[in-house]
Amino acid sequence: MNVRETAFHSLLTICKDDGYSNIVVSRTIQKGDMNDRDRRFYTELVYGTVRCLNYLDWIIGKLSSRTINKLDPVCLVILRMGLYQIFRMSKIPESAACNEAVKMARRFGNRGMAGFVNALLRNSIRRRLEFQIPDLSENAPLHLSLTYHQPVWLVKKWIHDYGTDDTVRICQYFDSIPDLCLRTNTQRISRDELLQQLSKRGLQAVTASFSPEGIYLKDNPGIQSLQEIHDGLALIQDEPSQLVAHALDPQPHEVIFDVCAAPGGKTTHIAALAGPDTTVYGCDIYEHKLKLIESNARALHLTNVRTLLQDACTIGDKYREKADRVLVDAPCSGLGVLRRKLDLRWRKRAEDLQKLPVLQSRILESAAACVRPGGVLVYSTCTMNDGENSQVIQQFLQAHQEFKAENLGNLCGLSQPGPFIQLLPQKDGLDGFFIARLRKEGHRD
Repeated sequence: MNVRETAFHSLLTICKDDGYSNIVVSRTIQKGDMNDRDRRFYTELVYGTVRCLNYLDWIIGKLSSRTINKLDPVCLVILRMGLYQIFRMSKIPESAACNEAVKMARRFGNRGMAGFVNALLRNSIRRRLEFQIPDLSENAPLHLSLTYHQPVWLVKKWIHDYGTDDTVRICQYFDSIPDLCLRTNTQRISRDELLQQLSKRGLQAVTASFSPEGIYLKDNPGIQSLQEIHDGLALIQDEPSQLVAHALDPQPHEVIFDVCAAPGGKTTHIAALAGPDTTVYGCDIYEHKLKLIESNARALHLTNVRTLLQDACTIGDKYREKADRVLVDAPCSGLGVLRRKLDLRWRKRAEDLQKLPVLQSRILESAAACVRPGGVLVYSTCTMNDGENSQVIQQFLQAHQEFKAENLGNLCGLSQPGPFIQLLPQKDGLDGFFIARLRKEGHRD
């Protein structure tokens, strides 16, 4: 197996066809016959190139008369891979990085492309001292963008919202590599028992700071090696995401809707916390996504999960006052989970932040109609953008006096002022996340 060629095909899928890096990498590793050394090189090359995309393109822009969007996608991927090896992988000989890139350009492009790749990469080596990132005092947005691999527009927004010092901490957080977080399936095993089982297998694991079911693995052996997942004892789920089911606080003998449920992490967590006497409906607009929910429920041996093929924007028309509790884990910009979804940072645009609240408000409005009197409505996102969070909730509350915000200030021991939870990396050391819980006035039958 030629690992560089495998990485090339993965990066082409990610950069040209908008594939999700984590899914592309996972599927490639599962299909390929890689030894441990090849797997590490492959993942470093793919994830590293995606992480450093803006820095690599900045170098290309200084060396090429052609703009990035005028370069052939095949040529651009090969250049990015080559430059990443030259500037970020010190153990790779520069000559090897150049030669392998030229070979790929000749194989997947043509002789002209091979000549262009050869000239640009060798020129980058000769002129590497020219590629000095501006100092923070000289140009703070560009310095932070190129140093910590974040889009300039987003760095500028963070500086405006939080100031330069906090923005430095945010950028450092999002440029770090996260530990793998598991959620214990407490229907099958306790967290302490799972910790002991992992320890016996030589895996270093620690409890999460706030989630009662959360476990962090300090060494990631690869999903394929985690028998606990295959046995349905745990599921991969980030810690802030695990807090949402606790905010919903499901109780026995209830009917619960998760209206934007796929792939089912929160749905199955709610089902596990509530127990078999509660029915949890995971809803989505696509059948293939419902199958993901069903697959996760089966893997965790949960029998109280059902799926509904249903548009969240219209669910209230069909299921008015049918649920005791409703979760809206709304589609959002995802700006709180950038270190876990490397390609996301390069795909988001400032204008997206203006469009999403319209959709979020429509979903919240429809989902609220499903809540019975006395019932609970929880709204969550994995973003730090206030326009998608508290502003959406405040607007909803103004229009719906029958709903009142309930204080979540001590959720799972997480103490925060105000009625909502807004996790911020620079303050909480966790991904950016927002949770609000609303109670509908009235009494249950």
